[in-house]
Amino acid sequence: MTNIIDRVFKFFRRYRKLVRLIDAKVTTKSVVKSVFSAGLIALIMIAPLVLLAINLFIYSKLIVFLSIFLVSLTLLWSFLYYALYYKLLKNYHPNINDMNTKIPQMVETAFMMLFFIVLGIVVLTQVL
Repeated sequence: MTNIIDRVFKFFRRYRKLVRLIDAKVTTKSVVKSVFSAGLIALIMIAPLVLLAINLFIYSKLIVFLSIFLVSLTLLWSFLYYALYYKLLKNYHPNINDMNTKIPQMVETAFMMLFFIVLGIVVLTQVL
């Protein structure tokens, strides 16, 4: 049991170290541009599926399926957002290219997905 806990702590130490290294090399201007660009691009990629799902809510037999589909689309959006965010940061700062940004990307995506899953469960239990 302690072996698993030690590995988790070691993983989060690596995550914190990588985030500090990345934060030291980026500027506020590039982070703001990356955040807004990644959010907009991910939203544009997900928007057609969301609009299609919302229009299909007129069929009463599909409401449960479509609700779960919309929650899964929010999870996909969070993954796309962080993938694009780190890709854009690498484009703005070439000195980050040699860093392993997969660890921060996956950890932050997991936190965001956990938040969206809890929010989705709360909303779905109230609606359905």
